[in-house]
Amino acid sequence: MKQLIGILILIFSCAVPLSSQTDSVYTGTKTPDLKKKDKSHPAWEDRITVGGNFQALFGNPTFIYVSPSIGYMVLDNLNIGIGMIYNYTRRDYGSAGKYSQSIYGGHSYARYNVTPSFFLQGQYDKLLQPDYYNYNNPSAKIWVDYAMAGIGYSQPVGERVVFNTSLMYNFTYSPRYSIYPSPLVFQVGVVGRIR
Repeated sequence: MKQLIGILILIFSCAVPLSSQTDSVYTGTKTPDLKKKDKSHPAWEDRITVGGNFQALFGNPTFIYVSPSIGYMVLDNLNIGIGMIYNYTRRDYGSAGKYSQSIYGGHSYARYNVTPSFFLQGQYDKLLQPDYYNYNNPSAKIWVDYAMAGIGYSQPVGERVVFNTSLMYNFTYSPRYSIYPSPLVFQVGVVGRIR
């Protein structure tokens, strides 16, 4: 193992000086100012995106869904990111009692803009939610995976903010454990660049 590390260090230490050698010839022209920023390649801070989804319904039932996210524009048309999910539901069944639950977890996503208005998206959620079928322990919770992919539409709201709607298919859908009533999942959210 030490020999392998030594060989790799030797290769990289030889490659760096060789690749940094340049041949220069004075042509009488002014050299470009390297301190000026190239507008075609934005700084890493300009590629950070923030946003998420929010849904709320008050009354009976009460439903609150919050999913903030942060992403990075790896390419001009490819955004990858991570986020958190929190879902609260409360329902009053009258004389039968009240029921409430909290579901939380995280998600990761990749969004590819096919055109400025249409995108493809893949998303993976991992949620800690009630185990509805554990009759011996009604407060038991389990981790459930949601692997989804689909299409979406972006509508600009300003110079740096877009309103997204997407329809995704949940490939890991199980009527027994899914929090969604069908494998088709509709999402609405906002995404913006911070600079």
